[in-house]
Amino acid sequence: MNERDASDDAEYLPPPPPAADTPAPDEEETRIVAATKRRSRTIVILVTVVAAVLLLGTIATNLLLAAGLRAEIGEGRPGTSATPSASASPTPTPDRPTSACSELCAAATEEIGATAGDWRIEGDWTNAANDLGSRDAATAVFASDAGRATVTVLQFPTDDAAAQAALDIRARIGDPTYTEQVFDDGSGTRYDFDGATVSRVVWHLDAQSRPHTPGRLYIVEAPTNAADSFAGQAAYQLYLALPL
Repeated sequence: MNERDASDDAEYLPPPPPAADTPAPDEEETRIVAATKRRSRTIVILVTVVAAVLLLGTIATNLLLAAGLRAEIGEGRPGTSATPSASASPTPTPDRPTSACSELCAAATEEIGATAGDWRIEGDWTNAANDLGSRDAATAVFASDAGRATVTVLQFPTDDAAAQAALDIRARIGDPTYTEQVFDDGSGTRYDFDGATVSRVVWHLDAQSRPHTPGRLYIVEAPTNAADSFAGQAAYQLYLALPL
């Protein structure tokens, strides 16, 4: 080895190791941002799934509560069916008065009814004005080939009060054409009024009358027709037909 070679060997230095391959700052930031976005999406999806599960649970709970409530009040309860209540009011028969009909109105419906011989009621028995000091009143219109006539029943406290009311009618419209007894035994009093436009039969009973409901006064009135006598008037014809 020459001197040059020795000098060269002493001065020789190995090359430095290669520098580590580090990513550029821009690449590192990009990787961090991408990882953050992935985590955010994962969190959003997880929150959405949890919210959906909670919502479905709430809906299911509400449905169960509603079903239980319907079962409590009898809707959709298995094994049960809607049946009319045993305490429900029966359907009234056609011949019975309505609930608006008073006690006397109901009694007239039972005692006189809807027919009297050839006469038929028009409508029903109804309440009437408490005229002449009566405590109750009922009326009905009947019709037949003889015409139309109105029956009115007045209820007073006593037979004497009913008799006084008949006298009050006489004072209003004048003296009767005829005064008769109601029954063959002489009980009861009847007044026949053969008016120019209206004919009337007014009667009341007394303690000897049978049948007898105390305090009753009855009136039948109808337009006067061209009959030769009072016996042909519609009011008198209906009076004879009434089951009283």
